[in-house]
Amino acid sequence: MKKGSFEVPLKAKEEIADGTLAFFFEKPEGFRFKAGQHVRMTLIDPAETDGGNSRFFSLASTPQDVDLVIAMRMRDTAFKRVMGCLQIGAKVRIDILLDVPHGAFALHEDTARPAVFLAGGIGIAPALSMIKDAVERGLPYKMFLFYSNRRPEDAAYLDELRKLAEQSPSFKLIATMTEAGNSAGQWKGETGHIDRAMLARQAGDLPSAIYYVSGLPEMVSAMKSVLVDSGAGEDSIHAEEFTGFNLNEIVAAQGWKRHVAAAAIVLAVVLVLGAHAGVAVSISRNGLGEFLNPLSYAAIGLLIFLGMIKVSFLASLHRTGRSFFGHLFGNRGHH
Repeated sequence: MKKGSFEVPLKAKEEIADGTLAFFFEKPEGFRFKAGQHVRMTLIDPAETDGGNSRFFSLASTPQDVDLVIAMRMRDTAFKRVMGCLQIGAKVRIDILLDVPHGAFALHEDTARPAVFLAGGIGIAPALSMIKDAVERGLPYKMFLFYSNRRPEDAAYLDELRKLAEQSPSFKLIATMTEAGNSAGQWKGETGHIDRAMLARQAGDLPSAIYYVSGLPEMVSAMKSVLVDSGAGEDSIHAEEFTGFNLNEIVAAQGWKRHVAAAAIVLAVVLVLGAHAGVAVSISRNGLGEFLNPLSYAAIGLLIFLGMIKVSFLASLHRTGRSFFGHLFGNRGHH
């Protein structure tokens, strides 16, 4: 899988919602990506750091745009303080997969199947990229965007999305506010969280739709449950989580999980081998008849159960094509 690494200068910064900035970087020659794709951005010699200089971001721009656009909520972290102070012309490093793998967060190819986007907060970035790309290229997708924010002031790209909806009759925008009463203005659209009733009311029955969910992990999990309860198949739901974790935290969390998994697997293997040895010793000393007592039946049951776990685990390694130690300690991507 080919990767590209580029050092790109900052061209402009723009506030696109309360506490949210869009950063415009010069798009280098040969930079190719699919709408909705994410990149890894790394600060170069930052003035401060909070444990890692890299973050993953979905591009808010389309492949046709002149610039690369990354939008982010500005929180009080070292990474975002450095980003907020970044001077025009300063460079960052952007890494991207040049050969987008099958199953990436990108629009499906069958334009006859509707695309339904469910985005929360800054999770709008990949949805905007895909929707804008489809509208600009005149692709005949039927598209729905359910976009949830606390207040209109917090909704990045809301005006641009409204213009896209006016421009394309095949795209419907459903923006909803969960704290509309706290807005400085009057909100006349949907209110409350996205739920099954809102989906049915605004989109109707879409049995062949493909769903794209992006936002914080809690939002993504809740939306998956809503979609499954509404009858959507899990294979028709694609998700992208915006955790805000830095790369070191992600790697550390994955490493901790791998160590726990390794310990559990090693324990299971030891139990299986111990059970085998115990059975063999008991039969050799006492004969098969003495072995078959009630306690031994329980031991046989445990042996069979552990054996099934071992077979299942080895089968999973075969399906994924990974070695035992590769399964435990191999590198894993952010998504």
